[in-house]
Amino acid sequence: MAIAWILGPRSHKYSPEGMPSAIPGHNGVLVMLGCLMALFGWIGLNSAGSILFTGSEPGKTVLVAVNTMLSAAAGGLSAAVITRVQFGRPDVSLTANGWVSGLVASSAACVFIEPVEAVLIGIVGGALTTFSIEWFELRLRIDDPGGAISVHAVSGLWGLLTVGMFASLPARVLNVPGATGTGDSQQWLAQIVGIATLLGFVFPLAYGLNLVMNRFCRYRVAAEGERQGLDLYELGAGAYPEFVTHSEEFGQH
Repeated sequence: MAIAWILGPRSHKYSPEGMPSAIPGHNGVLVMLGCLMALFGWIGLNSAGSILFTGSEPGKTVLVAVNTMLSAAAGGLSAAVITRVQFGRPDVSLTANGWVSGLVASSAACVFIEPVEAVLIGIVGGALTTFSIEWFELRLRIDDPGGAISVHAVSGLWGLLTVGMFASLPARVLNVPGATGTGDSQQWLAQIVGIATLLGFVFPLAYGLNLVMNRFCRYRVAAEGERQGLDLYELGAGAYPEFVTHSEEFGQH
């Protein structure tokens, strides 16, 4: 988010009236394939994280996998339903972002929650992402082509909150003898402190450092590079020669 804010929107992203214009990716199938690969990879991510960072037993990975998949499925369905109501048909990219949001939201609490709670976490994560993508583009004018800020930041913060809401944490994790159950006040406080640290320290630090670096090494490519596409502009060859682009340069005379 810090870098996207510094860069500003791409050329022609916003109309003179300030409305965002869609700049679609070149291949929706590859977008879906990438998100599908993330879905399977996230099972390993959450399983390893549960063992390494919470000390859970290896046998718990079955519960982790189930919760991860349920949260992803619920997030994808949530986004599909919302976009169906909004646009009259489900949106492919937002639905894919919805299930990745479910994956992100599940990560913090997946080993400490029940499957029904994982479904609820995914539903909210998918909905938050769908609405926040529009909010970032329309209200804050942040050009985030892949919706990554909404998927990872917004859903990630929601996932952190769910630890305080739903997670049944054993005493060895809380480091408080005899403390178990959901809604523990100390765990709520820990989650809020973590979120406050991210928003109040990590984000301003990332923004400040990248702002300084951008002064010496410009992040934004030249306008001509945006127009041609970076494959042609930086490498001298188009990656998709079957696409007819900038045809006015090759018109028949």
